[in-house]
Amino acid sequence: MSIKLKFTFFIFSVLILVVLVVSVSVFFAQRDLLKKQFEHNREKVSMDFSYSCKEALVVKDELLVLNTLKSLIETHKPQIVYAGYISPRDLKIFNVQDKGKGSEFIHRIFPVKKSAVEIFILADNEEIHEFSQLLEEKKSYLGTIKIGFSQNYLNSQIKQATLSVAKKILNIFVLALITSLILAYILAVYLVSPIKKLSNAALELGSGNLDARVKIERNDEVGQLAKTFDEMAEKLKQLDELKDSFVSSVSHELRSPLAAIDGYIDYLTDGLEKLSLEKQKKALTIVKDSIIRLTTFINNILDIAKIKAGKFDLHKIPVKAEEITDEVASLFEQVAIKQQKTIEVKIQKNLPSIYADQEKIKQVIINLLGNALKFTGTGSRITVAAGLVTEKILTAYKLKKEDNDLLKDITGDFVEFRVSDTGYGIPENELDKIFDKFYQIGGETPKKPKGTGLGLSIAAEIVKLHNGVIGVESKFGKGSTFKFIIPVWKQ
Repeated sequence: MSIKLKFTFFIFSVLILVVLVVSVSVFFAQRDLLKKQFEHNREKVSMDFSYSCKEALVVKDELLVLNTLKSLIETHKPQIVYAGYISPRDLKIFNVQDKGKGSEFIHRIFPVKKSAVEIFILADNEEIHEFSQLLEEKKSYLGTIKIGFSQNYLNSQIKQATLSVAKKILNIFVLALITSLILAYILAVYLVSPIKKLSNAALELGSGNLDARVKIERNDEVGQLAKTFDEMAEKLKQLDELKDSFVSSVSHELRSPLAAIDGYIDYLTDGLEKLSLEKQKKALTIVKDSIIRLTTFINNILDIAKIKAGKFDLHKIPVKAEEITDEVASLFEQVAIKQQKTIEVKIQKNLPSIYADQEKIKQVIINLLGNALKFTGTGSRITVAAGLVTEKILTAYKLKKEDNDLLKDITGDFVEFRVSDTGYGIPENELDKIFDKFYQIGGETPKKPKGTGLGLSIAAEIVKLHNGVIGVESKFGKGSTFKFIIPVWKQ
């Protein structure tokens, strides 16, 4: 059975159950209402008759009472079986509808000086509801009126009326049945159609079509699910593009140094005796640089794998920020001079130590400084800075301590490291992706050096493992500032 049929059957069953419950409730409520109406009408007839008789007896016109009795019985046949009058002087029945029933009535007459309702059964098993109404005028007893109503007749009237109501309810039920079926089908289509779209899109996505989208515009859970699916599909497409880019970059990163090593080894092997010492040194330097480049790349891959597996070990000790920044800056000094760029170091005096893995923090700064050199032009200025900041700095990173599990237990100050440049900058639409694995800046950047897109991702993970936070500020065409904070060491 398809999900559409299941939904239709379920919704139809629920609607029918509701209609059935309502119909039964209405039927019994209507039946009770009819019964009360009949009983009320019977009481009203009795009261109206009693009032008319009282008016006649006040003027001592018993003939009028007799005529009233006759009129009452003629008007309300066969509802009223008998009617009579008990005077103060004697017991009289002025009019009886049926003589046999009147005889039974006569035998039941006794002086009554109170109003009451009695129920009794006649010889032919007819149930009688007898209304006795005391008649008084200025505390003077005028007599008692007795009216016998046939309960059998009342029951038959109620039955007929109830059957009429039942037929109407049945017609309504049938109409509701058809309506419910149509409505159930419409609702099932409404609910199942987007699910089917999601299913088809998921199958397409599974078969390799990363452009598959649902595009359902609804403000409910289904709409939210469709939106989430489309977002997931878009991320999968981006990841696939990143994968292709990564494979291309990996191929380049592996092929280039290996080709250089292979070429220069052949160069040295084939003509070593013919090469000057200077050319030999130059060739060996290129081979060494290629090996370093290859080793760095492999280490980045291994670091990513270790971080993902939770096996990225840190060896934390109290570390001075100025020692790290000075050492890293000196490593790039000659490179900067060769590229006609300037590196400036600004370290706040008397900075407290941070509790960190010195080599790993050094790796972060190396990565940031290396990127700054790659993405700046000739004559650019790069600044490496470190300073003490308070908890308020978190607002600059758009973070709240209560929203970040890493920072909940951290109190006090931080040391903030900054690497700023006057280079090409980062497009605004790429800032939130810059620390993603394998992500590389797009084509809008004037200079786009080859890379794997792993350096910043590794840097972000290292900072995170130190209970810190990393961020970036950039204006396209004017430069960027990469920054991260590490909690101050508490002795």
